[in-house]
Amino acid sequence: MSLRDHGLQKELIRLFPALAGLPAGSYVVGGAVRDLLIGKTPADVDVACRDPLACARTLGRKTIRLGKGGHLEAWRVVNGPHVYDFAEILDGDIAADLARRDFTVNAMAVDLASGELLDPHGGRRDLEGRIVRMIDPRNFDDDPLRMLKAVRMAVTHALDVDPATIDAIRPRAKRILEVATERVTYELSLILSSNELRKAIALLRESGIAEALGLNTSDVREDAVPLAASLAIIVGDPRAYGERWRWSEALIREVITLQHLVEKHDPIALYDAGERIARELPPLLRALGRNDALDFPDFSAKPLLTGDEIAAIAHIEPGPELGRRKRALLEAEIRGEVTTRDDAIRLVSG
Repeated sequence: MSLRDHGLQKELIRLFPALAGLPAGSYVVGGAVRDLLIGKTPADVDVACRDPLACARTLGRKTIRLGKGGHLEAWRVVNGPHVYDFAEILDGDIAADLARRDFTVNAMAVDLASGELLDPHGGRRDLEGRIVRMIDPRNFDDDPLRMLKAVRMAVTHALDVDPATIDAIRPRAKRILEVATERVTYELSLILSSNELRKAIALLRESGIAEALGLNTSDVREDAVPLAASLAIIVGDPRAYGERWRWSEALIREVITLQHLVEKHDPIALYDAGERIARELPPLLRALGRNDALDFPDFSAKPLLTGDEIAAIAHIEPGPELGRRKRALLEAEIRGEVTTRDDAIRLVSG
């Protein structure tokens, strides 16, 4: 029996064996169903049931509480390589639960007792059409992060966003600022790590989310651009923006360094940036329509003379002048002007 003909139940239980022990009235919902229908293996599984804590405890392992109170309360169980999340069925009605979800492709459920695929909003149809379609525009008001999730779904699953969905997001776009900073930053990082930069920028611009978040959305010419390099393109002031959106200090410095390298990328500047960051520059330059041919230095290069040797040869004490000469020696080596120890001695003696 194929997955499209109600074999979903068997495949879910094969992938997540603990599902077989859940009580009647339990449904696998959302991403796992979607992924199986498009031929992907889900990494985890979401279960909607009447008593999520009781369902979680059937696995006989530690339960982790997610969220607090009301319909936000959920429970997670990690069982070896498998992650199970359990949440209460909204209003005790699976139809009402699915109607409150974000997009049709995420509003499908498999009844674990009968194996029936519940698809009241045409999610399978939209998967076949490669469409991200909202269920109800009011659902964006319940959680404005869903607007950004529409973009993420499109770029990570090779889908297009339904025009009516874009039209519903646009007047609400500024509400993205009401969402917890960490949630927005995480979602945006997934979008910009998808190797679909052109599509991501176009959707962020068209939906009005880019304007709400203060992002630059000039057209680019490359898709496979790393996260920090993508941020270097769309963020004008990485220090201020990164502090506002709680980036790590390391990411802030990386984005600033890449912006500087766009303007000056001689071998010394590349060496100072470090190999990992320097290797992100070519796709960034291509995205900006610039020449990506770079003269990479030997990133393992070290001065041919130690500081003590330089001090003895030049007859100077430790201090700024010693540091200057050691740096000058390193730069001369990177440029290929000094290749031997004798060359190095002549340079630092001057």
